[in-house]
Amino acid sequence: MLGRLTPAFAGLAILLAAGEASAARKPPPPPFDCAGPFTQKTSHAALARHFGARNVVFKTIPAPEGETVKATVVFQHDAARRVEIVWLDEARRRRPAQISVSSKGPWRTPEGLAVGSRLQAVEAANGKPFLLYGFGWDYGGTTIGWEDGKLQHRPCRLLLRFQPREGAYPEELEGERELRSDLEAMRTADPEVYEMILMWD
Repeated sequence: MLGRLTPAFAGLAILLAAGEASAARKPPPPPFDCAGPFTQKTSHAALARHFGARNVVFKTIPAPEGETVKATVVFQHDAARRVEIVWLDEARRRRPAQISVSSKGPWRTPEGLAVGSRLQAVEAANGKPFLLYGFGWDYGGTTIGWEDGKLQHRPCRLLLRFQPREGAYPEELEGERELRSDLEAMRTADPEVYEMILMWD
């Protein structure tokens, strides 16, 4: 009996190995950049062709200040790969206003930055300190300007949103004020990226 089952188990092992090899060959996602599928000329239809129609939907999502907005969502049920696109031309679902990711996952900028990147890693990628808003409000921790650093020079704007890793931060880092990333208090707060956004005016 056992001898007759051996070929079946061998066949199963071959199928499993083939599946693992196929998974290993699965291409990584494109860079999170204003190129490839995420150019200024992209559309809902183009994203559906690139990522597969079943992986791209148009739905209402939350927005800052308690608002909602209609957006295209890629991989809506996969938090790690989820991407949200708000359109300048909402009726035709084309010309992105912004593209955002907000979960730790495979998305990386060409410089290797991702959700979860620490402030000093972002400084290193920029080649110098930058400006960001204080924490504790809807736009808290959002980058304001790259101060002519490396992250400034691209076809679209890259915005990163930070939050202190331990949740607490001194009062001097709070509120709607412009702060430098190299402040001693900012270093102590040690914030990390919790959202990455590509924007077009």
